[in-house]
Amino acid sequence: MKRLLLGLGLAGLLAWLIALHSNLGGKTMAPLRFPTYPPALALEMMALGNKELASTLIFYNAQFYFGEKYAWRKEEPEYQRLFAGLDKATDLDPRNMDCYYFAQGLFSDIKPAIPVLNRLLKKGLESRPTDWYLPFFLSANYYFQLKDPVTAAHYLQKAAALNPDNALFASLSARMLYQGNQTEAAVLYLRAFIKETNNPSVQKLLLKRLYALEAIHYLEQAVATFTTQHNRPPRTLAELIHAGIIKKIPADPYGGTFEFDATGRVVTTSKLAEAWKDHDKRDHNQQAQ
Repeated sequence: MKRLLLGLGLAGLLAWLIALHSNLGGKTMAPLRFPTYPPALALEMMALGNKELASTLIFYNAQFYFGEKYAWRKEEPEYQRLFAGLDKATDLDPRNMDCYYFAQGLFSDIKPAIPVLNRLLKKGLESRPTDWYLPFFLSANYYFQLKDPVTAAHYLQKAAALNPDNALFASLSARMLYQGNQTEAAVLYLRAFIKETNNPSVQKLLLKRLYALEAIHYLEQAVATFTTQHNRPPRTLAELIHAGIIKKIPADPYGGTFEFDATGRVVTTSKLAEAWKDHDKRDHNQQAQ
C-alpha cells in the first residue's frame, strides 16, 4: 500500500513539474505562484495518513519553486507562502530536517521573519532534541539578527552539550554571556564544561577562555567595589591599584591589554581572539596602502 501511495505521489509530482516547465519554450511565461496548502489535518487526510510522504512532497515543491522563481526567472519569491508551506510540512512531519535547513537558508537574512523562523526551529528542536544544528541555528538568529547574546548563548550551550568535542560552541557560548553582561555565568559555565569533558584539546582551548573571563570578572568586581566606595566608577583600571582594591591588573592569556570601553565596560584589546595581533597588523597595512 505504501509503495502504491509513494508511486502516486511521485507521479503527481512529475505531472506538476511537467506542467510547470511546459511553457518555458514560449515567448512569455505565465506567473509562477507557490500553492496555498490546506491545513495540516486536511493534508494528512488527503495523504491517507502518510504524513511523511506529504511533508516530503511539499518540501520538494518548495525547492523546485524557489529554484525556478529565483534562479531561473530572476523574480522575487513569495516568501510568506513558502514559509507557510514549510510550516505545514513540519506540522505533518516535525522530524523533516530538510525543511529546517531550507527555512534557515531562506529566512535567516530577513530580520522581520526571524520570530516565525525561530518558532519553526523550536518546533523541530522539540522533535529532534539530539540534533545540534537546530539550537545552533537558533543561536545564530538570536545573536546576529535579534542582538540577544544571552538567549543566543542558551541555545549554543545546547549545541555544545550535543557536540561536546566542538570546543568552539562552548567557547562562543561563554563569550556571548560575557557580551550580555553575565561574566560570572560565563565563568561558571566554562568551569562545569571543562570538568565534564575528557578531550584534552577541548580542555586546553577552553581553559584559556576561562582564564581570560576570570580576569575580567575579577576586574568587574573591583570596579563595583570602587564605585561603592567612591560614588563614581573608576576612570582607568590603574585607579583600582591606587585605591588599594587590587594589587595589579591581571594578564590577558590572549596577549591583549585590559581597559575600559566607551561605556565603562571591562574589555581587552585582544577581543578574546587568537592571533589578534596578526589581524590588527594586516588591517593596518591594508589601510595604509
